[in-house]
Amino acid sequence: MHISFVEYLIDPKTMEPLELEIAEKDGNFVETGFLKSISNKYPIVRGIPRFVEHESKNYSKSFGYEWHKWPRVQFESDNIGKPMEGHTRKMWERITGINGNVSKLDNAIVVDIGCGPGRFIDVARAKGARVIGIDYSDAVEVAETNFKKDPNVCICQADALKLPLKPNSVDGAFSIGVLHHTPNPEQGVNQAYSVLRSGGWFALTVYGKGGYYDFPTVQLWRKLFKALWPVFGHYPPLLYTYFTVYTFRPLALFVPPLGKAIRIFFPFVNLSDINWSLLDTFDSVTPSYQSAHESYEVFSWLKKAGFANIEPTDWYFTSYRGIKSNGPKNA
Repeated sequence: MHISFVEYLIDPKTMEPLELEIAEKDGNFVETGFLKSISNKYPIVRGIPRFVEHESKNYSKSFGYEWHKWPRVQFESDNIGKPMEGHTRKMWERITGINGNVSKLDNAIVVDIGCGPGRFIDVARAKGARVIGIDYSDAVEVAETNFKKDPNVCICQADALKLPLKPNSVDGAFSIGVLHHTPNPEQGVNQAYSVLRSGGWFALTVYGKGGYYDFPTVQLWRKLFKALWPVFGHYPPLLYTYFTVYTFRPLALFVPPLGKAIRIFFPFVNLSDINWSLLDTFDSVTPSYQSAHESYEVFSWLKKAGFANIEPTDWYFTSYRGIKSNGPKNA
């Protein structure tokens, strides 16, 4: 953690200010130490402030495994000349509504709520932003490695529903495909509103009702693997992932009607890059929480939180962007 990011952090439980206690540092990067409030003490381990348990003791443990196994599959730099080249950048731009205008993000403080290994941090950094990446899972270890010694990135292990950030402190925030994996997505929107400065922007997308991730057999397999995880860990869903993708993906590519029929019972994600298919299939059948929503729900979350200028963005019917109003909340 670069020392310059301390000014944005706060005790997420009490909203008290934090004092930095350094045990080990490398220049301006804090490797170990503590962030202390009057009421609580949070460790900094391997350069990462830990506001939640950091040993896979929370409901996001499947993501910790997932991103350690596929740490850079979706990064732009790892897809040059491959079938999914440009996908991550275009996805971020279409969801946030921020395209090639780099000046919009120059030195802006932006929060990635649910950063995983950091593929969208990578896009925001390329556009000039300083980024705080928040993730509940052990994926923070991967993200920290991916952005090691970048003074403009701070990775924190924290809860999206209880952000460790000062109110009215950041310029923008985004949450792409994350809040539906929490117990209360609306609370995540409220948290984003709280930490934004007046005029700050927030963009999000969640799974939509009736889509692949909402399909009954996807949910059935997910619940089965969730029940098996405490005993067998990642092995059952990983075997399922490799079996379905390697066995049925060729059929889906060459005989689409047959592939569509098979996917009713053995759902898998069929993308042009097999590694993306493996990653996204595993991702679809392992989370502890996985909800799907209507467009009006997402709009209402933003409206009730206090956002103004709410508009859909060009990705999916549950993709929206709003601005923190200058006026009173819900005015």
